[in-house]
Amino acid sequence: MGFMLLCATMFLSLSSCSDDDEVLVTTEQIIGTWDVIWAEQDGESLDVPEGYIYINLNEDGSYRTTMFDDYYIGTYKLEGNTVVGTTKDPITEYYKFTSLDGNNASIDYSNSVGDRYKFKAVKR
Repeated sequence: MGFMLLCATMFLSLSSCSDDDEVLVTTEQIIGTWDVIWAEQDGESLDVPEGYIYINLNEDGSYRTTMFDDYYIGTYKLEGNTVVGTTKDPITEYYKFTSLDGNNASIDYSNSVGDRYKFKAVKR
């Protein structure tokens, strides 16, 4: 019993540290169109021509993401510093804002089918 309590205590103490560096993001700050100007996948930079990756977050909770030749449409909600979008497919997408300075953001992207990217984006 003591070992399980120790493990639970260690888990809680480790997980509570992860929120210390969380970026504060409001709905007002994220609404708009974000053009991805740089992307990284598996540690390698990707060539991202202008307009090939962008995220459009609307005031009514709808969104559209365009990635190269594909796009996703659905609804989103803001949970802490992460935009959680659900498409009609359904695929769940996560846009975690790791930094936000005016119209410039760093975003960790992942989705329920296993894609993972790091983005640098500029709001139009």
